[in-house]
Amino acid sequence: MFPKASLIFSLASLLLVTSSASAHEGSGSGYDYNYDNNYHARTFDIVVGGDAGLVYTPPVVYPEVGDTLRFWFRAKNHTVTQSSFEHPCTPLEDGFTSGFRPVSPDQKDHFPYFDVEVKDKKPIWVHCEQVNHCPSGMVFAANPALEGDKTFANFLANAKAVGTSAPAPQPTGTHGYSAKFRRATN
Repeated sequence: MFPKASLIFSLASLLLVTSSASAHEGSGSGYDYNYDNNYHARTFDIVVGGDAGLVYTPPVVYPEVGDTLRFWFRAKNHTVTQSSFEHPCTPLEDGFTSGFRPVSPDQKDHFPYFDVEVKDKKPIWVHCEQVNHCPSGMVFAANPALEGDKTFANFLANAKAVGTSAPAPQPTGTHGYSAKFRRATN
């Protein structure tokens, strides 16, 4: 038999380890951590168009460095094109773009996607280049300010104030981002 003091110490140690592990994993931040408190990169899934209409769903995310933004294309013909806060419907010179990705309304699976790896905590501003989509509000942001001038609400307002957007050229670069287009196989 174990002495009472040893048993109490063992139970107390077990409770301490359990509460410490749960504080690191899913600590309310929405990010994954292991027991050594090291960050594990995550993938943020963003739907481009589809049943929700001319929008990116969700329209805003707050990733960490090393995370991946995965844009899933749905029905119609959309792009994921980097822009700037000041010019929301104009492709950013040397920014990333998926180019146009047509998807049939009859397609039910194996949707194409476009990945962008987050390289820093600076805001990433995105729009769809299809005619009139950006001025209709089809914009997205990663890491916009929560208050002040450069919020997502102000970016959306800037886009809606633009008017008609013309289709732009095919991809020109990755502007410090790792961007890849893939067709899903599952």
